[in-house]
Amino acid sequence: MLQPSVNLAPNTRHPPHPLARAGARSPSPWSRSSCCLSVHIGRSRPRNSGALVHAAPNSRSHEAISTKTNTKLRVDKFYELEMSVCDCEVDKYGVVNNVVYARYIDQAREELVTSLGFSTSSVACTGNAMALSELNLKYLTPLKRGDRFVVKVRIAEIKGARIYVEHFIETLPDRKLVLEATATVACLDREYRPTRVFPDLSSKLLHFFSSLDGQSLMV
Repeated sequence: MLQPSVNLAPNTRHPPHPLARAGARSPSPWSRSSCCLSVHIGRSRPRNSGALVHAAPNSRSHEAISTKTNTKLRVDKFYELEMSVCDCEVDKYGVVNNVVYARYIDQAREELVTSLGFSTSSVACTGNAMALSELNLKYLTPLKRGDRFVVKVRIAEIKGARIYVEHFIETLPDRKLVLEATATVACLDREYRPTRVFPDLSSKLLHFFSSLDGQSLMV
């Protein structure tokens, strides 16, 4: 499996660079890295947050709209996954290694689509694929051995071949903000070229993140 290149560059509001040709397939379509990984390491002052947080300051839109259907995506609607820190994820300083956070948010995205009844294996069966084309992380405060936390996922926009996703990691039970992250997921055809977001996936995501039936789904 091809490994992503790491570019320690500041976060940016500009749209992602054109998708590069993908390499070998990986088991998790949401984490398949075919382009670059842009990591922004910040030292912003941590802040406490409630059960629901609004989009990060660098988010694409506070009232994001899918340009395909003109469906408004709610800024207060999240998918939430509770997790805890394992001993093997802690480095010599006694905190979670920075690269582990990318795995946390990848798992939350994967659990999200599964909970909505979308089969990522069916995408592979058709010869299509999904690739993580950009990932920006902003670290606020570290997680330590044994900490419980929640990963919150929100779809900010669905546009063309890409899904723009926002993530927040908060400690439990005090809900202190640990990390903010944005990711761009691209849908690919059999030739590994960008193709419009798969209709079944798009409809399920739009339905969940625009509906009024509860503000978050906790797993």
